[in-house]
Amino acid sequence: MSTDSQLKWWQRPVRMMRLDYGPELQRIKDADLAALARSKRHDWHINCEWVIGSPGVAPGTGQYATFATPHFEQYPQLGDWDLIRNYLPHARREGIRVLAYLNMHWFSNEFAAEHRDWEQLLANGTPYGTAHPLYGSGTTMCVNSGWRDWAFKMIGECAKTGIEGVFLDGPVIFPGCCYCAACRVQFKEQHGSEPPAAEDWSSPLWRAFIEFREDSMAAFLRDAGAALKAINPEGVIFLNAGSWHGGSWRVARNIEKVGEFQEFNGAEMFFHPGPAANSPIPWAITAKHLMAGGKPAVVFSHHTLGAWHYIPLPPLEAKMAAAETVACGANPWIAVFDFALDHSREETLAPIKELFSFLDEHEPYYTATESAAETAVLYSRQTFTYYVSHLDDLFEDRGTGREQHLVADLGTGKKIRDWGKRKQISDAISSNEFSGWCVALTRRHIPYDVILDAHVTLEQLRRYKVVVLPNAACLSDAQIAALKAYVAEGGSVAASFETGRYDENGQPREQGALDDLFGIAQAAGAFSPAPNEEYVQVTAPSTAAPFPEGRLLPRSTYAMRVKAADDTAVPVYFLKPTGKVYASLQEVSDLAAQICRQTGGRTAYFPHALGDAYTRYRILDHEQWLAAAADWAYDAKPSISVNALPTVQVEIRRQENRVLIHLVNHTGDTQRPYHFLTPAAGIEVVVRDGKPSKAFMLRSKQDCTAQAVADGAWSYTLPPVAEYDVLVLEK
Repeated sequence: MSTDSQLKWWQRPVRMMRLDYGPELQRIKDADLAALARSKRHDWHINCEWVIGSPGVAPGTGQYATFATPHFEQYPQLGDWDLIRNYLPHARREGIRVLAYLNMHWFSNEFAAEHRDWEQLLANGTPYGTAHPLYGSGTTMCVNSGWRDWAFKMIGECAKTGIEGVFLDGPVIFPGCCYCAACRVQFKEQHGSEPPAAEDWSSPLWRAFIEFREDSMAAFLRDAGAALKAINPEGVIFLNAGSWHGGSWRVARNIEKVGEFQEFNGAEMFFHPGPAANSPIPWAITAKHLMAGGKPAVVFSHHTLGAWHYIPLPPLEAKMAAAETVACGANPWIAVFDFALDHSREETLAPIKELFSFLDEHEPYYTATESAAETAVLYSRQTFTYYVSHLDDLFEDRGTGREQHLVADLGTGKKIRDWGKRKQISDAISSNEFSGWCVALTRRHIPYDVILDAHVTLEQLRRYKVVVLPNAACLSDAQIAALKAYVAEGGSVAASFETGRYDENGQPREQGALDDLFGIAQAAGAFSPAPNEEYVQVTAPSTAAPFPEGRLLPRSTYAMRVKAADDTAVPVYFLKPTGKVYASLQEVSDLAAQICRQTGGRTAYFPHALGDAYTRYRILDHEQWLAAAADWAYDAKPSISVNALPTVQVEIRRQENRVLIHLVNHTGDTQRPYHFLTPAAGIEVVVRDGKPSKAFMLRSKQDCTAQAVADGAWSYTLPPVAEYDVLVLEK
């Protein structure tokens, strides 16, 4: 853990914002710039601001600069007024670090017409922007084309204004791209062949093309950083690196590759109302994924109601985004659109200002902290990129299983053969597995870190008592060896579905590489997908399956047919399939639905996609089962445990002389966006590694009194938590 004096400004807590004027940037010319900067520092309590260096507005304006330069045309609405150089002295006077936002992905068709060899092309030679106009108009450029030198020139000219660094919005290698002349030449030089024209996951050349795209993004950022640092050696650079959601391979986003060349790992997690907005912790998962990259992280959040940029979010949603973010050790960022026609914007932003004020005042408690989690969840980029299940039965069309108007959607029963559709289904399983485990652990107050493929080494796994592998299907031989050595030394693993059944490039193994570790004696294909009416039954209750004997549980949609080895415990078995709706239950099969084994450490394995099922259906039994497996694998009482409603998010971080227990309250409204929260009362924190010298709530400023409980532990009953607070335990 670095000491405070060793940290650079960007390694300290950063509170970022962007005040956005959209296409009407000229409005800032009429503002009192000194008052504007003063308000941002003392009302908003930010210490880092993005100003527009090249606009990202219709009809595609990335070709314009907002600052004076002989090399680029200025944004027409600004005339010859230099936005950055006029504003920068005022921000500096207030101690605000200034970064320039550079739009690197959205350009006008007129600009593209002058540089036809720069555009990203689809395999048929059509420019991406012609086939798919960006935001309804405009096009995009390729990182391997001559445009890269244009982009580096823009970055260098922007750096000459005196800013501290740049944020690159894009570039993105868009889906189906790129087949421009530069990409074709480079790919052929590296692989001896033209890039493949169609998605084909059976082809090594297609997988090489996926890597080529991501490597191209990393090389662009490397050289962009060099262009910046040639002007300002201390300048920071980062791009919109994408989040953890399935399908990120389609836009060549991979923080493990670009992270090496940027000071921040940053990604959007904008709130969009609708059925998909059902996860209570979207910013937390994003923050942890970005933090796993080993760089300071920034989670980008809007104050707008999704895509309705002129309407603000309800106040609580804006506040919860920042609270979830900082609770996980990342930095908050808020975009504010300066277009409200009434007072609703100020009403919405008041909670954000209040929370940023709190973070500003208590900055030492957010400086140089590290996670105290003893559980890790693997985000397997290898799996997210290359996994296409080879279990043919998984791809039967079984519909949604829903019944409406006396009609049940049971699908056609036909096999899906299309590679693209099979990949979409596999991507959804991977994404849902990962998020399902993350949400279940959070709701059961099991703090966890996200780790990446590069962390699956014995040395780094030793940091944790439990490692969760949510359908980590694609693992290398070295990773398999590390996991086996970790368990042999006493570490524990909870895993699901096809974990370890493919190599790191998505090629199926003859036998699951972790079958012996998990206690799998035989694996014989898959069940047909079951969106309804199929079950598992508890036959031998245990702490790994905390349900009474005979209890029926809904079967996961996707499941394998697996028999357990003799030296294992099987608390739950699949029932034989009914194959119908409103049919009689069938008898218990000999196929295990959970296998528990202890060699050095413990392994709890689900031969089905339970995390996916929990994400799809949010069934309480599934949540309890996932968390119970992780608890059983842990096999001890944690040094700190928290008893609270499942709607209270708990994150534990530490500094040299204190432990910080972050509490984010989601209790209240039953729909998103939130409109109200109910204070969470009766939260109990139990400390088992010695009595702290002092305990107090950071936000409500209330001292907490310890009560002795069993086995030398100490218990604290906390005052109600409204939205967010931190219990500080001083050593």
